[in-house]
Amino acid sequence: MNNVHSDFVKADQLLAAFSEKEDKFIPRFVSLLDNMLDFIDKAEVKGKVVVNEMALGYMLLDYFEDIRRLKSFHGIEHVNSIKIVAYTSYWFLRRKPMQILEQDKELIYINEKFILAYILDFLSGDDRVPILLRDNEGLKSFSESLLYFLKYRLHEANSLEMMLTAFFAGQIYQEKERDLSNELAKYI
Repeated sequence: MNNVHSDFVKADQLLAAFSEKEDKFIPRFVSLLDNMLDFIDKAEVKGKVVVNEMALGYMLLDYFEDIRRLKSFHGIEHVNSIKIVAYTSYWFLRRKPMQILEQDKELIYINEKFILAYILDFLSGDDRVPILLRDNEGLKSFSESLLYFLKYRLHEANSLEMMLTAFFAGQIYQEKERDLSNELAKYI
């Protein structure tokens, strides 16, 4: 037990590390907050669900600390978009910054539903038609399975990352007579 230790980084040091080249914390905070407020409006749960901005801030601190460790361990300067979405989703579900104000069982999984929308928006990419609005039973089934996973299964950032990678791999494999290794490399 004497060999176990943790390196704690103070929040101000972490913020400084991500603000050296460009300030990433505030734009990410504002972007997530705007997305959450938009989600609350579209879900018509305004007044029933609020954003706890302190929990959102701590969620982002946890996210940036994980990314800092990941970059340090792998000796890389940037992480790919799949990692960003996976680690953001993971820490969002750990901190649950959307909080319910009413006793309503339909709202219990509001954080998971937001992350489902967040992930599906990412998976939709540049396509103008979001995944849930496409006339494709396979994608609808995938969305339902993903929500179930987010609600009831143990999830880690790396399992979310693998799921996102597998989704893109599945899209590539649907196209025939192509060298898939080069296509998949774009997403990793």
